[in-house]
Amino acid sequence: MLFLISLTLHSQIKNDDRPKKGKWDFKPEKIWEVDRAGNDDFGRIAEMLVQDDEHSNIYVRDFKQNISYIFDENGRYLGSFAKQGTGEGELTRYLNRFTAEDQIVLATPEKLHFYSEDGTFITSYENNIFLRFPLLFFNKEEFLYAPPLPRSPVSQKKLMRYNLASGEDKLVLDFSKSTNAVETEKPAPMLMIFGLTPQVRLACDKEKICFGRSDDYTLFVADLEGNMDFSFRLNRERMPVTKEDKKNHFQGMDIPQDKIEAIIEQLPDQTTCFSHLEIVNGMICVYAVSGIERTHNQQIIDIFSKKGEYLYQGVMKFGDDLKFGSPSNLVIHKNFVFVILESPEGNRTLAKYRIALPGI
Repeated sequence: MLFLISLTLHSQIKNDDRPKKGKWDFKPEKIWEVDRAGNDDFGRIAEMLVQDDEHSNIYVRDFKQNISYIFDENGRYLGSFAKQGTGEGELTRYLNRFTAEDQIVLATPEKLHFYSEDGTFITSYENNIFLRFPLLFFNKEEFLYAPPLPRSPVSQKKLMRYNLASGEDKLVLDFSKSTNAVETEKPAPMLMIFGLTPQVRLACDKEKICFGRSDDYTLFVADLEGNMDFSFRLNRERMPVTKEDKKNHFQGMDIPQDKIEAIIEQLPDQTTCFSHLEIVNGMICVYAVSGIERTHNQQIIDIFSKKGEYLYQGVMKFGDDLKFGSPSNLVIHKNFVFVILESPEGNRTLAKYRIALPGI
């Protein structure tokens, strides 16, 4: 799958910033909500992952307890794994999570740790996550990654394939020349801020992959053999970000003020176009960026047909007083959405809602 994508001779669909069929109401209906793992109350849960198989297990990381929890699709607690530590299967410092076929992969700065669906430790591979951040696992040894953002030049847009067993790197695609992003000479800090730091984002289902760099609302669609089908674009201006906006983002963080000032000077002055991609029931769902606050009470989602036509714009919301954090805390799966919600008091819960999706 996906050995070498060619960008030649593909068509581009251009969309005005006006959905052809108007607004979409997701009509979220709560199915269940949990606030603890077994007998333990949640601490600061985040980084949700929903397994895309017949089990649809849900995995979250508790950053207060420094451990990962497993729930089934009915909200039943199944167990915990990968606590912080230096023993086998433990994590020195949790950074992210992925799926590789039927296995769960948790990343530390220097390794990728593989676990079974029930959290049993399997093996680890050396990997510098800051150089090779997985976007998609082809199998249990090979994954797709982009250049190390945010330090890569704005015009650099590549996809690479890496084999953990052999250490071999292969170029899959260089789509730098297709960029509409604006060049900048600012050196970027090694810090990821959703909605502000450009990233290559990718989504995949059983028929196609969709990918693009988040500071350019141009997305590419290819089949699973790596043959480019088409690209599509939404003509939408990026939003300005003030110095005050950036300062507000860092409020409450345990970072010295002088370092915050240095970081702010290196950050972009515009938001990205989107923060996350998902392919749901054949539709391409793009999580639009509307600000860089650390929590939000709604998420705008642009819905495109499988042919790249901008059909609907929907807003995912669960109540005026309930917020959620980064896109990793909101996952559309089949006809449901899983979300980590935060109350005004700061308490977090894991919830599942049934939603309405357009029939395309």
